[in-house]
Amino acid sequence: MCIKRLVKRDLCCWDRNADPRCEPVSRYDGCPNLKSCFFVRSLFTLLIIITISCTLAIGQNEKEAARFYLLGTRSWIRVNWNDVPGTDEYRLYWSTGNEKPEAPNAVVKAGESRFYIQNVQPETKYRIWLEMVVEGRIRHSFTGVATTQKKWTPDPLELKELQTNPGSNAVPKGMQVYWQDEFNDALLNRNKWFTNYYSNIDYLYKINFDQMKAGTLPQPAYVLNGKTINLFTNDSLPKEVYDVKNNKKISSIQTYDWGTNENLLDNSRGGYFEVKVKRSSTGKPRGLNTAFWFDSPGPNLKYYLQQGTTLDGVQGIRPKGQVFEIDVFEYLNAQFVLHGHVDSTGKFLRNLNTHIAKGYQHIDHWVVHGMLWTPVSIKHYINGNLIKEYTDKSQVYAPNHFMNVLLGSYGGGGTVNMEVDYIRYYTWPLSGVMNCLTRVLKMAAVLLPGKAMVTGFPTVAEIEQQVYC
Repeated sequence: MCIKRLVKRDLCCWDRNADPRCEPVSRYDGCPNLKSCFFVRSLFTLLIIITISCTLAIGQNEKEAARFYLLGTRSWIRVNWNDVPGTDEYRLYWSTGNEKPEAPNAVVKAGESRFYIQNVQPETKYRIWLEMVVEGRIRHSFTGVATTQKKWTPDPLELKELQTNPGSNAVPKGMQVYWQDEFNDALLNRNKWFTNYYSNIDYLYKINFDQMKAGTLPQPAYVLNGKTINLFTNDSLPKEVYDVKNNKKISSIQTYDWGTNENLLDNSRGGYFEVKVKRSSTGKPRGLNTAFWFDSPGPNLKYYLQQGTTLDGVQGIRPKGQVFEIDVFEYLNAQFVLHGHVDSTGKFLRNLNTHIAKGYQHIDHWVVHGMLWTPVSIKHYINGNLIKEYTDKSQVYAPNHFMNVLLGSYGGGGTVNMEVDYIRYYTWPLSGVMNCLTRVLKMAAVLLPGKAMVTGFPTVAEIEQQVYC
């Protein structure tokens, strides 16, 4: 009786301003147990506060759990979020202005956590809205801005792969990932790769020259499954034959475009490169090849021709003995090749060095291939093991300019497959480079002519230790 009268009278008195019929009464009139009334009312108020707080906390936790991440490239914008159980659908809106469209541009079903906005304009700012919908009502919403920039940027989602899918033991201590592709996207990242295959040898013999200039070269066949990329050739794909003379197809991606003279990766500092691949073939493909290789860039043959050579008005700038091409592997084995000897007419003569590592199974096996490129040497690794290093002082093996990085499968008839798990490029942090610059200069001073202490050139190991601290 006390509780009913207390609640009724209190509510009436609290609502007096809203209801003039409510008469003031004694707050505890007729209540025999004041302490009990205090307790009940306090408990009632506390329950309301807890309910509201829990509701807000659950909503905030849901929103934090969902997260929201955007990545813009020249050809698409990737929208990532964590799927929250109980969500019925996700509504996506985007615009190049600040006004949200009235209707969603896309509706993503529950269970999904990624969407690609395609057919975007490069170097344009897009505003993006994401709504979590439960039983037809918007539970939470997110807003963000992404710019479709042309230059690649580090992707936090890819960097996590270094922990879940670490590289080999050959990664030099102290080096950090500068550039990578884990091939986890559903679409090729065009800020990292071109699909217009071309090389120095093609330019030398004017193979598909007009198509290269017009930007109409045959395009590669590949499949991205969210974890790897499979570059392949078969009777149906690619649709166009690249090497008409030998009826051979090529599926390749590369970091430099000969037609536009655009480079997507400045690797001129050198560093350590590593890929994890699995290769195979069926039938008897003509010109069978799978390759991870580096080629000198264009837009002409100045890096291919040796110093003192002029061809079609182009003067060569490459020192004799310096590589113009490095094959980290080719065919279906571990053939490592350094290309460099070219005559005065531009004709390729022979390799600087060739080596095939034995004891490794490559067909249908995952294998990690690595190369360390320093100013004075090139080192070859397989599965973290040093296979061979090239440090001959009579030869200048290492390039002193950026190189085009290529991954590809080649063949006519049958099938050729190269599945790539990842490619990573490691360099020394710039802070470390600056710290060791003083030591490099000191070494250079020791080597100056006229110094009594000069007895000869330093060893390769000494130079590497100074330059790559």
